[in-house]
Amino acid sequence: MKATGTPRMMLILLGATGVVVAAVAALALQSWWVLIAVLAVHATATTVVILYTLRQAGVDYDKPDPVSEARIEEEQQRTDARPRRTARDYEVFS
Repeated sequence: MKATGTPRMMLILLGATGVVVAAVAALALQSWWVLIAVLAVHATATTVVILYTLRQAGVDYDKPDPVSEARIEEEQQRTDARPRRTARDYEVFS
């Protein structure tokens, strides 16, 4: 999975913050039904944030795909198969 340019986590956190602000406004208006609805939405937003965070924590962006991994191993085997040059290869007898 590739990293996207959209800051999803930031948008989710801002949405959850907006819900909390709406809850405070509901308390100021003394509307209990609005407060209950906002708390339900807040619980849903909190669950989404936690699940998204746990899912992203398990993503590993550094591991290459299997095809690239096989190519890297093949190149490594080729370089290991070549004889290494030593100082004797460069000796010049006069």
